[in-house]
Amino acid sequence: MMNTEELTAYIKNYLENDKTRSAIMLTGAWGRGKSYYIQNVLANELNKCNYDIAIVSLYGLKTIAELNKSIYLELRAKKTLKKLASKKKNKETKKNNKLFNWLCKHGKEAASGTALLGKTIIKGVAGFFNVPVEFSDKDLEKLYTSINLNGKLIVLEDLERSGIDIIEIMGYVNNLVEQDGVKVLLVANENEIIKYEVKEETDKDGKKIQKKVSTKITEEYLRIKEKTVSDTISFYADINDSVENILRLFNNHYFNEALKEKTDAGIPLIVDEIENVMFEVKCYNLRALLYSCQKTLDMFLKSLGDCEISYFRFVLCSNTAFALKLSQNSNLEWTDNIKSPNELGSYHFPLYRCCYDYIKRQFFDSEQFKRDESAYIRQKTFEVKQKDLQTALDILYIFYERTETEVSAAVEKIYEYLKEKENYFPLGQYSKLANYLIAARQCVNDEKIIDSCKEEILNKLHGTVLNNEVIHDLTYHDGIELWTDKQKDEYSAFKQEMLKDTKVESIVVLGKISSPDDVKKLADSICDNFERYVGGRDFAGRLDMDGILETLPNCNAGLIGRLRGAIMQLYRSVNIADFLAADKPALTLLKEGIAKMIADGKIDDKVKALQLKWFIGNLDDIITRLS
Repeated sequence: MMNTEELTAYIKNYLENDKTRSAIMLTGAWGRGKSYYIQNVLANELNKCNYDIAIVSLYGLKTIAELNKSIYLELRAKKTLKKLASKKKNKETKKNNKLFNWLCKHGKEAASGTALLGKTIIKGVAGFFNVPVEFSDKDLEKLYTSINLNGKLIVLEDLERSGIDIIEIMGYVNNLVEQDGVKVLLVANENEIIKYEVKEETDKDGKKIQKKVSTKITEEYLRIKEKTVSDTISFYADINDSVENILRLFNNHYFNEALKEKTDAGIPLIVDEIENVMFEVKCYNLRALLYSCQKTLDMFLKSLGDCEISYFRFVLCSNTAFALKLSQNSNLEWTDNIKSPNELGSYHFPLYRCCYDYIKRQFFDSEQFKRDESAYIRQKTFEVKQKDLQTALDILYIFYERTETEVSAAVEKIYEYLKEKENYFPLGQYSKLANYLIAARQCVNDEKIIDSCKEEILNKLHGTVLNNEVIHDLTYHDGIELWTDKQKDEYSAFKQEMLKDTKVESIVVLGKISSPDDVKKLADSICDNFERYVGGRDFAGRLDMDGILETLPNCNAGLIGRLRGAIMQLYRSVNIADFLAADKPALTLLKEGIAKMIADGKIDDKVKALQLKWFIGNLDDIITRLS
């Protein structure tokens, strides 16, 4: 399989040296970048070597006469424009006619092949200058024969989409290459041309069998193709290069900044992310990517003020996932706020509702777009801080293998996070943290920071209502064995002080669930306290599962959906397993309880049953991601 450089070299060799009097074909699936390659890579390379190239799309053409006219107009564009310009070159026209001025400015570029003009545009221009283009077939033949086709490449795109009978086109191409010696490149998605049908046959034993055979039109096409086309090349474009080239087309602040951040392999991070989106969606349609880029740029240009580049990257990836899916199914619709973000975008890049509305309905809510950005930044900041803190904890927990400088820096980092308003530490882990801080006291360059950390731990625990599980974790935990009596006494006294500063409650912190109103309060609490619950690292274990399962049958479908939405929001982060992996057993119990509830016939409303089945699917997905 050739890369683009090898393909270009092959086509140049075909132009210069091929004596077979046959065409060549480039085939590949729709949206894989064939047209982009021809118009932006091949045309530029051939122009550098002074080869003319006429690129004509067969899409929409209905007769060979129209095809002849299109080829003629493409090849004669430069000469035609010059003649037309000289006829109308007067001061008044130059001053007053924008179209004429445009021709004078861009005629050279248009004729060079870098901005090929279509037949409709040329006809309009010619008509403006009183030059007739509706010639008779006899007149056209005289014009066509005036073209010197030596050293020129005729590229016929969209072979499978033409309104002209494909056998007629192939016969036409055969005449061009065999009789006139013209060099022709056919571009097609041959999978849309070659068709099969199932025929029933009888084998030698008299049994009827079904056999897949080519249709008659396909067989005729293959016969004439064998005579007309010497080589068929499967188009392959390096996805990384293709994606990066498309992004660079936009030459905008957001795109340029997004392309700066690189992976370890030296690939722009945004390119790597988009390729991963394509792999996840199982679609590599570059036309869909181009569409996504344009829509995304439109949104950010309409936005109220500048946006973060990280948010731009996220929106571009989620819009790309949606555009790729739309290229496969144009009927996709937003169904609800729970499933649609992931189903229309991807799990790594959920689609925002305001982006969906702009792509599908051309309605853009700039205020909601900025609110989404704020929420995105809050969540990402929280996740980054969690990772940063975990790095410091990892050093502290093996302080006896690190340097004094490393341990001191780690403890300082931990102290910074203890002072934060948000709680980034699981409540049950404070005893273990204190254990290691006391053990590492003599290994840091300023022992006073250990006392400062202990003070902040007490501040975090002061007045906090804890359930029995957290009390258990504060009392019994893994840690490091303290080796001096002074350390042991300090730790014992501090543990008692921690427990004294808290309030013990036998039920879960989130409260008992006994009515639909309690379920509503729980859903609202999850949405309002996202960071705190994720930071607690044991959210589901603190839920009143029995109360929830007893109350759900009494909730209406809307309230069940509200709770589902809150749970999905809490666990939507890609790396949620880093924070709430301990929730898996409790969520499994909830999933099994809902399934049993449905199986036992406790749900008498079909809409409620549907919501609960969706809930089971959501929980199953969360449990998988927590594994």
